[in-house]
Amino acid sequence: MPIHGLTTEETDVNRLATLGLAILLASPLSALAQDMRRTAPGNLPIRIATVPARSSNVPRPARPNVGRLASNRTYQDPVMDGSETIVESEGYADQGVIYDEGGVYEEGIYEGGAHEGPYYAGESHHGHCESCGDTGCDSCQSSGFDAKSGFASNAFDLCSPGSRPSNRQLVIRLPTHGWVSVDYLGWFASGMGMPPLVTTSPVGTSQANAGVLPSGTVLYGGNHNAFTDAMNGTRVRVGLWSTIYPTIGAEGEYFGFGQQTESFNQTSTGTPILTRPFYNNVTGLQDSELVAFPNQLSGRIQVEATSQLTAAAVRFRKILCCSTKAACSPWDCGPIPSQSRIDATLGWRYLQLQEGLMIQEDLTSTNANNPGSFLITDNFQTYNQFNGAEFGFQWTGRRGFWTLDNILRLGVGVSTQQLTITGSTQSPKGSSTTANGGLLAQPGRNIGSLSREELGVVPEVGINIGYQLTQRLKLNFGYTGIYWSNVLRPGDQIDNTVNPNLLPPALATNAFNGQPFAVRETDYWVQGLNVGGEFHW
Repeated sequence: MPIHGLTTEETDVNRLATLGLAILLASPLSALAQDMRRTAPGNLPIRIATVPARSSNVPRPARPNVGRLASNRTYQDPVMDGSETIVESEGYADQGVIYDEGGVYEEGIYEGGAHEGPYYAGESHHGHCESCGDTGCDSCQSSGFDAKSGFASNAFDLCSPGSRPSNRQLVIRLPTHGWVSVDYLGWFASGMGMPPLVTTSPVGTSQANAGVLPSGTVLYGGNHNAFTDAMNGTRVRVGLWSTIYPTIGAEGEYFGFGQQTESFNQTSTGTPILTRPFYNNVTGLQDSELVAFPNQLSGRIQVEATSQLTAAAVRFRKILCCSTKAACSPWDCGPIPSQSRIDATLGWRYLQLQEGLMIQEDLTSTNANNPGSFLITDNFQTYNQFNGAEFGFQWTGRRGFWTLDNILRLGVGVSTQQLTITGSTQSPKGSSTTANGGLLAQPGRNIGSLSREELGVVPEVGINIGYQLTQRLKLNFGYTGIYWSNVLRPGDQIDNTVNPNLLPPALATNAFNGQPFAVRETDYWVQGLNVGGEFHW
């Protein structure tokens, strides 16, 4: 029967159209309901994209600039929905999307900032839980171990010290990963040698034999004990890893010590006897100069030696290889992250050693028949500077919170040597007239200056044990040894061969007869312990 003017055939057509429209409306509502189930209370929001598995060559879409806060959950919680496999990574501060067609792919930034890049579910990443079965561990969690990242929660990743570069064609970035370390140095240096400089003899010894070697007693000199005490210093290292090329870095280093001083000072009115020994080139015998002798002279003799070492270096670092695995703890059978890395270094090394030795005698005659006073000074100064190329290797190993560093470097370059010898005699003391020459520093013999360049070699070895206090702060304790070839030291430049006829006031017709003065080179080394801290960012 017709309704509102419609025929029976028209009514059937409208019924079919209404049924089709209902089916079309039902499909999106069903999909919407499914999405609402996924985001219902108790489930975290999930972004799904229909992109082929990573094994295909279809490009994935750009990562959106959205993310969610990282939670404090300590494991991955798989969520199953039909045939789809979704992996939640709430332990990471991830910024990205999840793909589920044909495989599972997730991209994010690992918490801690040391690992940025892709992570694939079902694969091991730096000792993830998937690799624990290989170590025989029963559990993927132990004290201080992050089950997701595979690293100790307070350890710095050795293999990824810098962030990964962007996919953009042109990127300008400031370095965002680096380190700084400060160490206290308790080192020892090789002793400086010198001939006997001050001697004495028992009261009653004749004036001709007073202080004459070998019968005289040496009060100062005659050994290699100068500057053998511990030196206190500081070493600072600062480095940066490249953001564009994360396996390349650069570091600067400085270490130095305060000036060391050794001195000898003794005054006598004549008892005890004080003398300065030398070899008499005229007689060919051992002899001595009196400083204090009973009823003849009273005087004071002072010897002062100084030494100061400073060093600096600038070098590039390149990570050659790095391995990561999970070892098994013997205590709780839990996984312990383990890494080893080899770096090559290339740069410039600088060393400076400045030393001096001064001998001064202040004497006054107590013999009324031969009055007079003298102030006699001998001064020996040396300056050494090394500049050269340095190359080396550094091996770093980590097991849990502990690290071990082994350093081997070699510097080859030029050692600049400077020597200055001066002498003066003032008689009487306080007069405005000063004669050129002392006792061991004589004009025409060794007074003057010398500057030259020689080949220098500076190898360095070091070993450091570190303990990771926090993720970024590490405590270090270790040993360092440095050797330096072809160095001038003032004590070695003292030649105790003396021509008494050249002592001021010298006769103009006298000249030194004997072997010419020769500059003596030696080797220098420093070694010792260091303790300090290292901070990574």
